[in-house]
This record gives sequence, structure tokens and C-alpha cells, in this order.
Amino acid sequence: MCGILVCKTDNLNNSVKSRFKYALEGLKTRGPDETRMIQNKNLLVGFTRLSINNIKNGSQPFKSLCGKYIIVFNGEIVNYKDLAQSISEKNVKMRYGHEAEVIINLFILYGDKCVTFLRGFFAFVIIEIKSNNIFLAVDRFSIKPLYYYQEKKNNLIIIASDFSVLIKNNLVKQELNLSKILDYFSLARELDNSTIFQNIKKLKASSIAKIKKGKLQTFQYWHPFKNNLTFENNKNISFLIQNKLSEVINLWKIAETKISLCLSTGVDSQILNHFFYKNKVDMSRFFLKESEKKFFKFDKTIKIKPDSKKVLSLFNKFARNTYNPFPLVHSSSTSLFQLYNEIKRKNFKFTFTGEGSDEIFGGYERYKRQLYLIKNKKLNFIQMIMEMYKHEINILKKNFHKHIMLDFQKKLVNKISNVEFHSKKIENKILEFDQICWIPVVIQRHDFIGMNYSLEVRPPYLDHELVELINSVPTNLKYNLFNTKIILRKILEKNFNYRPTKFKIGTPSLFEKIMQNKKEVSNFKEIIFYGEFKKILNTEKIIKKIKKNFDKQDSIFLWRLYTINKILYKF
Repeated sequence: MCGILVCKTDNLNNSVKSRFKYALEGLKTRGPDETRMIQNKNLLVGFTRLSINNIKNGSQPFKSLCGKYIIVFNGEIVNYKDLAQSISEKNVKMRYGHEAEVIINLFILYGDKCVTFLRGFFAFVIIEIKSNNIFLAVDRFSIKPLYYYQEKKNNLIIIASDFSVLIKNNLVKQELNLSKILDYFSLARELDNSTIFQNIKKLKASSIAKIKKGKLQTFQYWHPFKNNLTFENNKNISFLIQNKLSEVINLWKIAETKISLCLSTGVDSQILNHFFYKNKVDMSRFFLKESEKKFFKFDKTIKIKPDSKKVLSLFNKFARNTYNPFPLVHSSSTSLFQLYNEIKRKNFKFTFTGEGSDEIFGGYERYKRQLYLIKNKKLNFIQMIMEMYKHEINILKKNFHKHIMLDFQKKLVNKISNVEFHSKKIENKILEFDQICWIPVVIQRHDFIGMNYSLEVRPPYLDHELVELINSVPTNLKYNLFNTKIILRKILEKNFNYRPTKFKIGTPSLFEKIMQNKKEVSNFKEIIFYGEFKKILNTEKIIKKIKKNFDKQDSIFLWRLYTINKILYKF
């Protein structure tokens, strides 16, 4: 929805101000409708706005009526109207009652606990004007991210929606973090709060942070499996899920602009589509054609024919502007470039996606194997994870220098061991691991690629009340050794008379096309041989693999190697 940039330093000179302004300009795709910047003593607050709600009066940074606080807010608080009403009933005066004003008044009333009232997705920063103390928060899955950088010299603190603008404008040095790079190549999960750059941190999902006198403390305010609900009997669970889905869709469609949905042959988007249809929501559907078969009879369905040349062009433009490889950790993410570019071209400001459904309803095929390894092969949870990613880890051992890989597996095991679990059943523990460590990574692709086209992407399956409900559902209704998304498929078939395809048709990989481009392959080899990765990679061995018909077993590793070098060195 928007872009946030905050900088606090004891040395706020003209050079810092100039670089700050350029960095804020770099966030304009996140908010093309308005750019504003204010200064409070030794602190700069910048904001770029994509106006979807409260279009006329929602300018930010926003100062509280009491004059004590400033807020910059990114996201959608889908229950903000109800919250505004409850705040008014406490005789608290508000000027507009928009989302930013609601949050700042909740903060005044309830302090740290203000986040527990919020439903939707958000990232915000609140500054106390008198002291310049800072409070920041992100939603339960960091659908809208915040990154921060600290440097003791000059008491420097920078907060941003996208750390790429900090690197590009020399606000932060480009120093690579090898530990995170190895995470990127292996599990590709968010196992800690680090990024691929030293000292740039990500505020973890479900977290708040306080910055006072240069000290930063973080706290977790929510956990996906901590609050279990109970059901009287299993018969009414389907009914409860349908009611909750209907409620979520009605809440999450809040907007003063037109609505769109990303549609596919998969269960997730089909469920959303049928609930929109049932609730008579006026919307347009965008379908990236996965085959020539006809699946949709709905009006306002815009079908997009995949165009690999266009996708490659859009991918290259994106790579020139970002320094974050995680949105591209899977090559399938590249299909979003053409999809989101087309939605924006049709003048939509936001769209819906089915992301998040697999991780709560048990939709991934790999869940069957994970369950098999634990129940049949008698592996413990960590052993199972290491077995699942054995191929990726072995490829790293073959391609990175031995001293780089020293104790790597031990360190990886320690990171997994530090994940806090609350679920009791192993089926739920598998889902819990994904909800904590996987969703914050895969959801990045929608935020970063969508915002590249000034498009907000909404994932309603990640409404925390819906997640808490599904997490409490008996595991036999989610998945087992033979089936996935059991109850979701039943809802779709029984109530909407729609039987989804047995397997979702996947999107084609762009990497094979790239590896057929002689110039691109030549540039890739050259950057591997002369770039910084030469210090840590067996370059000669890898260059031999970078050929037209590379082995499929190396494709994931090579894609990630290509992508991270592409965004770091802009070849």
C-alpha cells in the first residue's frame, strides 16, 4: 500500500538528508499517489502513499490530535471502522477516523497492546515527538515488512519498508551476510531476523519493537498455535469455516477503489472466487492461462497468455531495482511479473491472492512425505526437516568451499531447534513450522513484486482469526498420508458444486529460457568467476554446470545463484 522510511541520527547533516530524500524517492512505486517528509529534531520521517481507503483525508505522516505522536502506517486494517466506533465511545476525539488515526489512538489508550486489536495486514512506526522514542510493529505474518539498521556511531537508526533503497543510496554499506546466504540456498526460510546484509535486520512476524535512547528491544505479541479453540462436535466445523470465510471476504474487500482477484485452477483461489460470487461482490478476475482447457464461465475474467519474453523483460527491470533475493527464491514467482503488471495496467490498485491456504489447510504435497518420514520412518522433527532438504544441503557441500560449510548443518539444526512450537500433534507441528518460518518468505514475493507495480496484494487466508480457527480444526480434516486440503475441497465440491482439477497446473519455469540466452549465460559465468562469490564457491565446477542443458537436480541451486548475483551485481 505504501512506503515507510525513518532515520534518526546524532549527525543529521545535509548529506544524510539528501540521501534520505533519494531513498524515499526509491519507494515511490510503493506509493505513487503522494510523497511527504517531515523532520522532528534529529529524526526524519518519510512516506509514499498508495491511496485505496480514505483517499481524500488519509495523508501521512499523521500527527495525533493531542500533538504528542506522529505515525506512518502501511497496510489495511480491515476492522478499522468498528475500532473507530469503539474509540469514539470512550469519548476520544478523532479528526477523520481513518486507519492511521485509529492506530495512534489505540496506542495512546493501550500502549503495546494496540496491535492485538488490529485485523488485517500492517507495518507502522509511531514517534513520540518530545523524546523521539520509536515504536514499530508488523502484522502476524509480516505481510507488510519493516527492516531496520543500527549503527552505534552517530547513534544511527534507519527503518524502511524495503532495505534496497538503503543500499542503493549509500545509507548502509553493502556487506554480505554469509549465514543468511546459506539459509537462502538451503531451506529458504526465515529462521531468524537477519537479511543477506550485515546489520540490516527484519522485524519478525507478529512482533513489535521499542527504540529508546538508542536501544532496541523486540517482543512477540502473537503465535499461530497458542490460542486453541474448541468445538462442540465435528459436524458444525464446515459450517463454522464457511461463515468465517464469508466474514473474512466481506471484511478484506474494504476499499474505495475497484476490486480484482488472481484466479487459477487451484482450490485456494476458487474458494475465494465462489465466496465473492456468493456474496455478490462486483469484481474482475485475472487468470494467467495455465493450459488451453476452459475452466471459467464468470463475467469479467481477463485471461492472460504467458509471454516469456515479456516476463524476462519485467524480471530484469525488477532485478535492477532490488537487493532482496528472497521474493525470487523460487523461479515460479516470475509468473507474477506479467500477472501483476497486467492488473496494474488495467488501473487496479489492489488484488486478492490465495496465498497462505496451503500452510493452514495442509495443501502441499510435501506434507504427505513429511508425515511419512515421521510416522513410518520414525524420524524426529528436526531429522525429518534435514531429510527433506538433504538434496539442497548436499549441493551446497559440493559447490561451496569446505571451510564455508564447516559446521553448517550443526548451525542449521540449532536454528530449527530455536523455533518455538505450541502444537501437540505432529500434523500441526509441520504446519506450525511453515506458518512461522515459510509464510513470511513466500508472502514477500507478493509484497515486493506487487509493489513494484504499485499494486497491493491481499491474502485473506492469513486473516489471523481464520488462521486460529483452522489451526484448531482436527488434523484429520486437513491432511493425511494420502490427501491434502480435505475439508477445503469438501466445501468447494459440496456447496459450490465445483470439483477442482486433481493437480493444479503449474506455471512454466523462466530459468530454462534464460539459460538458452548466450549473452545472459556468458554474463552469469563472468560474474561468478570475478565476483565476490568466487571467494566462497568452487567456481570452475559451477561454471561447467552453467550450460544449455544443465541437470535438473542442479536447477534450484543454479536459479538461486543466478538470482542473487543478478540483483547484487545488476548484470
